[in-house]
Amino acid sequence: MSKSRNNALEFSSVGSQILGDGDSSTITSFGAIQVINDTVLATMTSSNVDTSLQVLTGATLPAGTIIYGQFSGVSLTSGLVALHKV
Repeated sequence: MSKSRNNALEFSSVGSQILGDGDSSTITSFGAIQVINDTVLATMTSSNVDTSLQVLTGATLPAGTIIYGQFSGVSLTSGLVALHKV
């Protein structure tokens, strides 16, 4: 029996990038955005998030929020996030 892809992801073994106020990602493939402090996203690029990304950009995302997907870029207006590589 094989594991599903979601069960097999081990974010901590691949690494993360931490972004703060005004930062942009330097990694081009990550599977989760974990909000550490309340955050406002300036931009976000994803190939599989089923919503208009404009709904998420500019809105305040509360600490504790985790957004899963296939991301290739993000930049912050304010806040603190961890981008978990895949």
